[in-house]
Amino acid sequence: MKRWFADLEPRERLLLIGGATIAAIIIGWGLVWNPMTTRNVELSDAVATKQRLLATLQRARAVAAPAGQLVDASTRQSLVLLVDQTHRSYGLDGTLVRNQPDGADGIRVTFQDASFDGLVAWLGTLQGSYAVAVETATIDGGRQAGIVNATFVLRRS
Repeated sequence: MKRWFADLEPRERLLLIGGATIAAIIIGWGLVWNPMTTRNVELSDAVATKQRLLATLQRARAVAAPAGQLVDASTRQSLVLLVDQTHRSYGLDGTLVRNQPDGADGIRVTFQDASFDGLVAWLGTLQGSYAVAVETATIDGGRQAGIVNATFVLRRS
């Protein structure tokens, strides 16, 4: 190989060295530099998106903080009133077909043709914000995907 290279004319050697250098630069750019800068941009965009989400959550928390002060008062109200006031904001209006007290600190609620996602979100809020836990749950699938019939016994924790 060295002999072949040495046998080339100086102009051919210069052209070969120049071509190899350009090929190395193109390969280095295509396999190292470009993917690295592209990934850097993607990560920067992801960080910016996460920062916007964090700012949104912090604003929501600041807005919810005054409402959180009212939670103490709402935890003292009856579960019948609490269920009646909260279920509508989760798209469950018209699906609550029955609610009856179950002892001093419990309530049995029955939903028909309710959104499963709405029920789960509502139950999460009851537990997280109002210290109401699900004691028992019976959930049956409805005719449509995501629509269920459910009965819950809820208790204050």
